[in-house]
Amino acid sequence: MALLPSCCFIVLFVGTFSSDCALEDADSCSLIQSSRPAGLPLKQHVATQPAQSSEIPSALPTDESAWFPSALKELLEPAVEFWDNTVRLGSLPTNKTIVSGLSSGADFAVQFQVAYSASVQGAAIFAGQPYSCAVVRFPLDQLVPKDSEVPNCIGCPPNETLVYDHCKVHPDWVDVKMLGDLAKEKYSKGLIDCPKNLESARIYLYRGTKDPIYLKGTVKNTEEFFAQFVPQEQLLYEGDVPGGHAYPLLGDTPYPCGGSGPLAKLFLQSCQYDGPGRSLQHIYEGKLADPGQREWSSLRWFDQEPFYGEDNEVTGLDKWALIYVPKACHTETCDLVVSFHGCGFVFPGLYEWLVTGLTFNQWAESNNMVVIYPRLKAHGTSSQFQQGCWNVYGQTGLDYADKGAAQMAAIKKMVDDIPSLKIWDFDITIV
Repeated sequence: MALLPSCCFIVLFVGTFSSDCALEDADSCSLIQSSRPAGLPLKQHVATQPAQSSEIPSALPTDESAWFPSALKELLEPAVEFWDNTVRLGSLPTNKTIVSGLSSGADFAVQFQVAYSASVQGAAIFAGQPYSCAVVRFPLDQLVPKDSEVPNCIGCPPNETLVYDHCKVHPDWVDVKMLGDLAKEKYSKGLIDCPKNLESARIYLYRGTKDPIYLKGTVKNTEEFFAQFVPQEQLLYEGDVPGGHAYPLLGDTPYPCGGSGPLAKLFLQSCQYDGPGRSLQHIYEGKLADPGQREWSSLRWFDQEPFYGEDNEVTGLDKWALIYVPKACHTETCDLVVSFHGCGFVFPGLYEWLVTGLTFNQWAESNNMVVIYPRLKAHGTSSQFQQGCWNVYGQTGLDYADKGAAQMAAIKKMVDDIPSLKIWDFDITIV
């Protein structure tokens, strides 16, 4: 049986990486409630890689034993000839929905939490900027000629736009009240759920002190954005861990906490701090059971094609993604955690490394949670989209952070259709 090994034990990437609804009629919240060649081992891939983001390491160690948990030697993704071997996940009632992400994924988690606040109860933000921040002109902004990476701007004159990453590189320019007012305005137009729903949300925010991408003040701005709607006791900002641009973990990964050079940007770092676990404990008010033993049989590939929408070059979903479903969740009501990767996970093996390295799975096992890991491919024409970044810079239009935007609607449909997911009917092989 020809199967596609989807873990890659390489790799050397070469190059330079580079308060309530104040608006009239808003108080009642009445407007709205609620790429790769198949069949080939990844070691054999020969392809032109997209231009590299500053969020992607310029080099990675080649020691394959360092890449994945020792129990996982090979994670098999369906080859083309077996794509029809799927079954419906079936009855899987879910209760609370939590979103999480790192970097671009954190930006997307922020906008998903805000846009769908009627149905999302919490967010774990690992290095994320405030809602719609990337496209809003602030009084201190310096304008530049219009650029394809920031083609749309609220408040810019014709033929001019914002400095790319102005919210991350110049957090002192950001006026979070303007962003709060924008969210209220979007609600008044029926574009997002009422921000008043955020009063019941619990939000965790993290930035490593050695993060070279989201500079100091960036994630504090995100906290201040949420503080306009979320009670302070429901917000937790963790900014003292000496990590880089990464998920901080207890030590299951060999990469040092806040290492220098390329190591500063590796997405999992050993910081003696369980970031995923700490975020979930905050969201669940410290009531979770200790993490359990990860069960490899609970990790399954599912088909994302039903969520492509009208144009998957805009939506950008890869064919297959992973979901972690504890056995108990087949018969009991479980909560749902949606985890969004950052940029660069179009490179072979990185997505699998992230999914298997995060401790969301262990916490899910002992606390009746399903964890879904939506996955993007290289798509579209933007260099960011070619790196598998989420649509958080408005390259497709100023509606990118609204409920009706292609990626936003696709993920919401995915969340709502969990029982209908097409799961690949083949056990993941651990050897």
